[in-house]
Amino acid sequence: MSKFLKISCTILFVPGILLVSFLWADGGKHEKKMEQSKKTHWTAPADAQNRVNPVTDPIESAVRGKGLYLANCMECHGPKADGNGPAAEYMVPRPSNLRAMAGHHPDGDMAWKIETGKGSMPAWKDEFKEQQIWDLVNFIQSLKKKN
Repeated sequence: MSKFLKISCTILFVPGILLVSFLWADGGKHEKKMEQSKKTHWTAPADAQNRVNPVTDPIESAVRGKGLYLANCMECHGPKADGNGPAAEYMVPRPSNLRAMAGHHPDGDMAWKIETGKGSMPAWKDEFKEQQIWDLVNFIQSLKKKN
């Protein structure tokens, strides 16, 4: 795609009305933004990403995680975990769409993000026990099956 802005104009004459529409092409800005996103995407260090989820019953854990999510995360990430909670519109950057992340990030990566936080995402390591963090991870990962 060209680096220059492309404009396409359509003019339609209807008796008594002149309709003009413009189509603006972004000149490759979308592609550049996607490339930049890959470079700046928030990921855990390799050792944290490779941590093994210690939970032996992920279904029961996900149920507990859902309760934690509803009580602590829903305000920002939303009732559907899609990043559209009541507080989301005031946050920059907006909260992550956890449904979109589910199944695409290792458990260790998610656990580290919950523990560590970044920007408006609080660090929960002093609020939650390790088991609770894994419960949240298991709940978030369970959303992949419900997309």
